Amino acid sequence: MHIPRHVKSVVIRGKGRALIANRGFKKGEIILPLKGIIRKCSESTPDAVQLGRDRFIDSDHRYAEDHINHGCCPTMKIDFDRMSFVAINDIKKGEELTYSYLSTEHDLVKDGLDFDCGCGSKNCLKKIRGFKFLNKRQKLELEPLLSPFLKKKIKD
Repeated sequence: MHIPRHVKSVVIRGKGRALIANRGFKKGEIILPLKGIIRKCSESTPDAVQLGRDRFIDSDHRYAEDHINHGCCPTMKIDFDRMSFVAINDIKKGEELTYSYLSTEHDLVKDGLDFDCGCGSKNCLKKIRGFKFLNKRQKLELEPLLSPFLKKKIKD
């Protein structure tokens, strides 16, 4: 697996494999592309990112972005127009690169992919089950980070 020089793959105790910034990034800067092929849910792996009701971007190969952990207070979001992970705010060298899985995944419970969060954020949600399980306030707070698919579901 190729890890670009501007990021570093490390092991963080209690989290496992993670990506950290190997240099600083400015708000809006592309950090990594979102690579892969479109698959149905039944054909996708747990690393896939949901694009629609039954559309996921997935890969048969390991990419650096497979090491991006969930963060309740993320440093990045997926820009679906550029199909890339971009910095939400300025990121310092050595900072962990995270994105909110709740900004792309509607229902992690149905496939047994829900998990206890270990992000360490003061606003940690503790249990990550998917966008579907958030209350209205939480959904609205995530709106700037949401995939086009989940933006349509914000009223649910």
